[in-house]
Amino acid sequence: MKNLKDIAYKTLFGKDQKAFKEFRYERSVDIPHIFVERNTGSIIAGIEDTIDYIKRYFNDETDYVLIENSSLGISSFDPVIGVQVPGRALILFKNVKYNYVSTILDSILNHILPDNDFIIAQVANEGLSAWPDITELSELGLFAKQNRRVLKNFGFVQPESIESYFNFGGYSAFAQTITQKTPIEVCNIVEESHLRGRGGGAYRTGKKWRDALNTGKSLKYFICNADESDPGSFSGRLLAENNPHLVVEGILIGAYAVGARKAVIYIRNTYSLAIERLQKALEQVEKAGLCGEDIFGSGIDIDIEIFKGPGAYVCGEETALIASIEGERGAPKPKPPYPTQEGLFGFPTVVNNIETICNVPWIMQNGAEKFMETGFKNSFGTKLFSVSGKTDVIGVIETVMGASVNDILDVCILDGRKSEIKAVHIGGPSGGFIDAPNFGLNLDYETINSSKLWLGSGSFLVLDESNCIIDISKYFIRFINNESCGKCIPCREGSQRLLEILERISEKPQDNNKHESLLRFKGVTQLEQISKLMQKTSLCGLGQNAPNTILSGLAKFRQEYEEHIYERKCVANVCRNLKEYFVIIDNCVGCGICAKKCPADAIIGSDHHAHFIVQDRCIKCGVCESVCKFNAIMVK
Repeated sequence: MKNLKDIAYKTLFGKDQKAFKEFRYERSVDIPHIFVERNTGSIIAGIEDTIDYIKRYFNDETDYVLIENSSLGISSFDPVIGVQVPGRALILFKNVKYNYVSTILDSILNHILPDNDFIIAQVANEGLSAWPDITELSELGLFAKQNRRVLKNFGFVQPESIESYFNFGGYSAFAQTITQKTPIEVCNIVEESHLRGRGGGAYRTGKKWRDALNTGKSLKYFICNADESDPGSFSGRLLAENNPHLVVEGILIGAYAVGARKAVIYIRNTYSLAIERLQKALEQVEKAGLCGEDIFGSGIDIDIEIFKGPGAYVCGEETALIASIEGERGAPKPKPPYPTQEGLFGFPTVVNNIETICNVPWIMQNGAEKFMETGFKNSFGTKLFSVSGKTDVIGVIETVMGASVNDILDVCILDGRKSEIKAVHIGGPSGGFIDAPNFGLNLDYETINSSKLWLGSGSFLVLDESNCIIDISKYFIRFINNESCGKCIPCREGSQRLLEILERISEKPQDNNKHESLLRFKGVTQLEQISKLMQKTSLCGLGQNAPNTILSGLAKFRQEYEEHIYERKCVANVCRNLKEYFVIIDNCVGCGICAKKCPADAIIGSDHHAHFIVQDRCIKCGVCESVCKFNAIMVK
């Protein structure tokens, strides 16, 4: 059994900087090594079956090593496996379902390349033979166009091994910090780097730390917000699941800097794999002597625990998060006092987003000036974006702060379809739309704020002509309405009214009386009035930013609103409730095929006689129109 404490001391504090002999992807191997990316996304995609088949393939007859690696961050590649055989470079494969395992391993183990459809890239090394005509991973367009600092070792570091994290330089930043820097020096370095909160608030991290440190109180708390309640973002889960030791190292540095002996990782209870790996990381860190009492004789005490939150969106706001930890209902509180003066249980508390914290080890190791070499205007460093929607690449990418929408689309649109993209929605429920003419917009805090948008935690939803702006807006407003804590009237009642208006204009009125038509026509005006009132009077950022989606949609896509309201038409064919299907009696021969195919049993009639559609049952799916060979279905 390894003595982690001795190894950690030799590696981080002693002269022996090569204490670990474990495999690294740069080195050669004596027997086949199979690497699997096991995370939530890959489990959904079938990696468990792939792992089982790999084990059955070797059947204990061939010596091999199976290693669980972190994810590259590209969900559309899942399941991903890597294979390295003696003398050859590591080669990575995508979308490896269990039934493709034999094909890939039969080829690679015999030094033959399989079908290129599976191959992502290779990780070349001077001492190993490269695979012919296979791109090096760092030169692959998807990765070459990124700036991977936080995600640098993702895909290679083993999430459940502190030794693997040590091999990639892990915890050296923390070791240097506690042995060479005072807490105020750490705060100053982080402040000089201009690191800003990556959760959306964009507050200066170093200033927040220094404010807490200068309170002079003996008991302080440091909280890592890993809750990630934005439905469009999954970068926080990626960090916690795939490199939990990076999260822990950032927390240790932050807690030391503010003088906090207690630290909390606040994470939603449904992130089971992330919680499992974070817990394992904390156990390993404690065994290694990097956490707990009197860390390596320094007199520094830091204890970290995990708090499983209920998964409420409002708990992304720091005072609501603190209330949740205290056992109260997660609801925002007026500020001041700010948490840095009076937070958890009344003591000074720093709350930082998980991505913010994961930037800290890099800053401490490379310096504030180096961090500021990347960025735009007053937004420095890099930013993670969770890309989804009508795009070739779905996953988390890392670009410089201030990269334009076009820059991100260039990374995730691989086949030249960028001209088909009509909009991007950024910032999740509190975010807004950017239309194609504005794809040159820089995604930095100043530009985004001046554009009356919200960067949030970096969700990046790509939309084309098959998406309806009203439908997307309705989804986010419904989410806001469900997640509102209800404490203040503008958010509670305003979001409900906004949802009602959107639902009214996205479905056909029950009758054509003047009152019903007037309500629809007044919809746009009411949307704007209610939205602006919510922005001015809501208690917290959730309510203040909730109308961003609607206001940006009205500004950029007013025509779609007018089509829904005046023409009762959804060009994207998404709002099915705007349609009504009728049978043209003169054309209907009574074949009955529409009645048989109707999933709602909404079509009635006898053989060889005209059929009828029962409107109360019709779900507007359009199946009847698609199967009718006699043009007997009319759509209004």
